[in-house]
Amino acid sequence: MHLSVVIPTLDEAENIGALLERLSRTPGVSEVVVSDGGSTDGTRKIVRASQARLVESEPGRGIQLRAGAREAKGEVLLFLHADVVPPRDLAAQIKDALNRGYVGGNFRLLYPGGGPLGRWLEALAPFYRRLGRYYGDSGLFVRRQVHDEMGGFPEIPVMEDVVFVRRLEAIGRTAYMPGPMVSSSRRWEGRPVRTLLLWASMQTAFALGASPHQLARFYRAHVKR
Repeated sequence: MHLSVVIPTLDEAENIGALLERLSRTPGVSEVVVSDGGSTDGTRKIVRASQARLVESEPGRGIQLRAGAREAKGEVLLFLHADVVPPRDLAAQIKDALNRGYVGGNFRLLYPGGGPLGRWLEALAPFYRRLGRYYGDSGLFVRRQVHDEMGGFPEIPVMEDVVFVRRLEAIGRTAYMPGPMVSSSRRWEGRPVRTLLLWASMQTAFALGASPHQLARFYRAHVKR
């Protein structure tokens, strides 16, 4: 199995070095492609000094993920956020899922240090997973052929993972692997309730037809306050 890991970045100098180091020591990872959306904090310098390949892209997570996937050579693609810590047996878990006939899937999430909201999200994730709802921070993997068949990620600034997962679930059976994928709680540190309400309102607005570009502007306006 030739596994390519694709990571979108924008000013992730604080996190990307540790993730690249871990992936370099993870058995079964064939290549790492970092798709950067114009970082100014040294992210690109860190990537260039590693074994990973740097792809420069327009900003926007969906756009960056498409750019990274386009350059990746693997028969299996894994999309990771820059602030996660993947399991050591990452590739083995993916290979096991694919050998059992799954078209792709994701991993169980942990949020150590995430407080009550983190624990609540960990408890809620398996329930939502049974409904076919999961997100990019849990690590999304897919057979390359299936990825291309379903059109990959949409070129949108937010909700790209929601659309991708919807397409993936429609095309075949997906696996929920034990992981764990350890994710950062930085997005809600100091404001858990406000962050939860922000996410809920964005998900609802998207379901009702709001455009990802409108939601991206809404998100940027509120996270800065």
